[in-house]
Amino acid sequence: MQNGTTSSDHVHKPTARARFRGSFAPKNRERQLPVYCQDPNAGAARKLYLYLTQGWFDPDIWKSAFVEAMGTMCLCYTSGLIGITTVNTGTKQVLAYVGVSNSVLLMLFIYATSPASGGHLNPLITFATLLTGLSEFPRAILYMLAQLLGSAISGGLIRESFGLETTVKYQGGGCYLTTSELSSGQAFVIEMMSSLTLLVLAFGVALDPRAVKNFGPLGPALVGLSLGLVTFAGSKAVANGGYPGPSVNPTRCFAFAVARGGTGFDSGCCVIVWKQRK
Repeated sequence: MQNGTTSSDHVHKPTARARFRGSFAPKNRERQLPVYCQDPNAGAARKLYLYLTQGWFDPDIWKSAFVEAMGTMCLCYTSGLIGITTVNTGTKQVLAYVGVSNSVLLMLFIYATSPASGGHLNPLITFATLLTGLSEFPRAILYMLAQLLGSAISGGLIRESFGLETTVKYQGGGCYLTTSELSSGQAFVIEMMSSLTLLVLAFGVALDPRAVKNFGPLGPALVGLSLGLVTFAGSKAVANGGYPGPSVNPTRCFAFAVARGGTGFDSGCCVIVWKQRK
């Protein structure tokens, strides 16, 4: 080759924008310590400064946040369509079908987005990785804002797809609570324990660095299966359908609340956004 270059010099190298320790993609895990931990002589104030400031102007993190927004938008929109379509089939096992479908849906979306963003698609997961040091502060904040934005857009798209009257009829796709049958406090406990269970399983099969050796690329599939089991476990907490079970994803319920527009309902927020009817 001319100028002493070889063909290997012109090979496009993949971007490292999703290489961080909280990624669902095992091969994209960043093994290097965060910047604030690399200097053993740095004081607490210096480490805190680096923790809070390093990464805000990294374009790769912003690109990954954009992927999180797009992925969350498509995930919430498709999940809403699944809920509405399943109700229209007339089956008496709506929650079972929705649970299974959302398990497969989440698994596919994690596989699809993890190379570019880590595949969180859920503020619950992102916040947990922030607390455990697997996601740096700027990445976690940008991810959660992006997920919220994506879910809000999907809620608007659900309403535009069906119109306000039909959207309200089908409760935006899910996530509601009839407080005359199950109190907000009781639903909060169900959501809290279901979310905790999902986190324990997600870390145990995928996010914990030690899990890579045991499960490898099966992690996202096991996380999807965990979601299905957790949501199905609480799907009949109210026998006559006043509560469709835990969501364990705040953006999903936020999307459906945006789709409903709050028309005729009082909106409350605990772990998720609920539609409350007395």
